Amino acid sequence: MPYTNRVFNSIGEVDLTAWEQVRAESGRSVFMDPRFIAAVEASMKPNCRFWYVILYDGNNRPAACACLTAMTIDLADLADPRLAWIIRHVPKLLSRFRNLKLFICGLPGSPGEKNLALRPINSSAEVLSVLDAVVLDLATETGSDAIVYKEFGKDDLEWTRPLLALGYRPISTPPMHFFKPSFRSFGEYCTALKTRYRQQINRSIRKLKHPGIRQAILTDREEILRLYTAEVHDLYRQMAAKAEAKLEILPIEFFHQLMSQLEGDVDLVVIFKDSRVIAFGWCLHAGSSYHLLFAGLDYQLNEQLDLYFNLMYAGLDRALRKQAATIHVGQSADAFKARIGCYSEPLYVLAKGLTPLMALLIRFAGNLLVVQKPALPSSDIFRKDVVENVT
Repeated sequence: MPYTNRVFNSIGEVDLTAWEQVRAESGRSVFMDPRFIAAVEASMKPNCRFWYVILYDGNNRPAACACLTAMTIDLADLADPRLAWIIRHVPKLLSRFRNLKLFICGLPGSPGEKNLALRPINSSAEVLSVLDAVVLDLATETGSDAIVYKEFGKDDLEWTRPLLALGYRPISTPPMHFFKPSFRSFGEYCTALKTRYRQQINRSIRKLKHPGIRQAILTDREEILRLYTAEVHDLYRQMAAKAEAKLEILPIEFFHQLMSQLEGDVDLVVIFKDSRVIAFGWCLHAGSSYHLLFAGLDYQLNEQLDLYFNLMYAGLDRALRKQAATIHVGQSADAFKARIGCYSEPLYVLAKGLTPLMALLIRFAGNLLVVQKPALPSSDIFRKDVVENVT
């Protein structure tokens, strides 16, 4: 059955009926929600170019949709420390990687998530072949060095396999961590812990009992937009700069757009010292899933108040109280998340070089292009009498 395609230059131009039909039949990912996409597009246009593709089958029914992005990165910000060291210390040899042009099937600002959806009834081999022809044409037109499809989990292994035959290589990325929704609140979770793990958490929580320190969960659009100033956003920038793998640093406009586009689905967890914001975490509740996304904190107060830990505890409490079936807690702080009982699932991207040097590098040293982090096993943290109830 022949497939046709339409390419759009803005999410505002997309055939939304067809787009939403594919999204509905493929799981309703919030990262394929036109509102989320609009927030990314509006805030990232100065640094990225965007396209949106819908594929139709021979009966003109929508079969697949995808977000495409052309952007420039510094490979040293993402690479394994060994390759990053070489890039930074041998500039004459690898200076080209300081401004690497990538063509991505995906979006900036959706960590650990894919931006490609297929209706289950369609053949992925035929669909991906047609889609990749569109991707290759646009990547060539923009002078890109490589194409990357991102990011896929274990459930995507089978249907993305046809891309391997098209010359793509799978590359592991940091795993996604999940918290089991086995409790109705974080307090109930703490009660189920072995004594020493409960004491560690209580020790952190007590640090917020200082005078002038308070927590809040904000949901009102106007209140959040008033609060989230450039000064507050700088706490996010500081945290992003300290990350081992430095993904795109999102501008303040992204968070303003996120709040405006997805009002009612966004929570902002905030810790105040008097009237000043000293830590915050952006969270997204979409259907049965809850995502702890982006955070920022005052590092001068972090050790004294355990700000990162307390942000995580507050976010998890919010997710549990909302009875989320799946709780995503991000791709960083692996040891801490394993210690509180999170489990991890591997993620990967599929990449292909378009220049001779990138083709060789991806083929023979692809796993050096992204920081590698093996998934850590969850800790044995629960009391014996409650283990069997923790699903």
